[in-house]
Amino acid sequence: MTTPWVFCGPDRLPVPRADAFEPPARLARAEDLGWAVECALADPVAAPRLHRLARGAASVVITIPDASRPCPSPTVLEQLLGGLNRAGVPDTAISVLIGCGLHATTTAPERDRLAGVAVRDRVEVCDAQGIESKTRDLGETSRGAPVRIDERIVAAGLAITVGVVEPHLYAGFSGGVKGVAIGCAGQETIAWTHRPAFVSEPGVTLGALDDNPFQETLREIAARTPLGWAVNLVMNERGEPAAVAAGDPAEVQASLARAHSRAWLRPVDGPFDVIVAGVHEPKSDNLYQASRAATYIGLAARPALAEGGLLVLCADLSKGAGEGPGERNFFDVLMAASSPTELVARGLREPLGPGGQRSFVVARVLERFRIGVVGAADPSVLTPLEHLGVAAFDSVDAAVAAAEERLGRSARVLAVADAMATVVRGS
Repeated sequence: MTTPWVFCGPDRLPVPRADAFEPPARLARAEDLGWAVECALADPVAAPRLHRLARGAASVVITIPDASRPCPSPTVLEQLLGGLNRAGVPDTAISVLIGCGLHATTTAPERDRLAGVAVRDRVEVCDAQGIESKTRDLGETSRGAPVRIDERIVAAGLAITVGVVEPHLYAGFSGGVKGVAIGCAGQETIAWTHRPAFVSEPGVTLGALDDNPFQETLREIAARTPLGWAVNLVMNERGEPAAVAAGDPAEVQASLARAHSRAWLRPVDGPFDVIVAGVHEPKSDNLYQASRAATYIGLAARPALAEGGLLVLCADLSKGAGEGPGERNFFDVLMAASSPTELVARGLREPLGPGGQRSFVVARVLERFRIGVVGAADPSVLTPLEHLGVAAFDSVDAAVAAAEERLGRSARVLAVADAMATVVRGS
């Protein structure tokens, strides 16, 4: 029998004390990604083939994720450039934008890694960052969201987005139009769509695309841009591409979400006193990203964790709270809160700034549960959050022992190997 384990950045931590174990989905790697992308481009979902769509376009902008999501963008970009060239669009009319949202901008070496040196040598590669990049005002959505999008997207004849489909707390699933509607949006758009009152609306739910106000707003934002095509991928627990589809952004996202939902969304025989949640790289390198695992577990419609239970995040936090403006403000807002309940009430009453929505949802988790962190490169980074119920532990065993001392009995423990892509819910 396999000893239960969880990811902790690039490593794996054994959890022999676990009473139950949810392993990764173990999605098979696509043997030849270049061929898989070529096949996806040749058989698009609910859209014309790229050479037809791009024919006559004076300029094309392709968006790719930043380092917060593992994505084999270089291979996808090379295939897209080839397809665009065959449609008569020269390299000089093509550019690549790295959708940073409110995350930190990238360095030149990071851009080379994200887009690939071969692509960088052919086309312009630069950042779209919600504070630093110039945006254009495209009005408001039907719900009143201000639409501010990077001006290079707006000016393009055609926009194509490359993204990763995986569970997402607000959008239901990532991918689809999100690479443009958020990744290349201005801070006004990101702040409005991520404000606590909006992400708390009924229907804004992890794992749900239909009747989801957040997802609907993103699609309405994207409809005001020249976004016409997407290449979306599914990654496995080893950071390898497992599936790829191309075509209409919303339909591509929905098709991949339907195909993999059972692997990602799992009922378990709860409640558990302790859930040990593994977080793999790159989301393990800062608290802002790693805290997603806590919200996926703690904010489920039927949490698998008992009231007052301990949620243990296993993450190396090599970059502390995070380096971008959103990540820094997220941590500052948490530090300044007198209690989780006070922060939740304030978030519903007033803006919390860039990244503040994440401090809000983490506070919602902390109203019901405690959060522990194992594996932090510098555990002292968590000290300012101890008053909220966040603690650092030297090991998983130490975290479980602390829970058992609090309970006065043996704890029932669940280990979730990959808590970023395995969303457990009480049955």
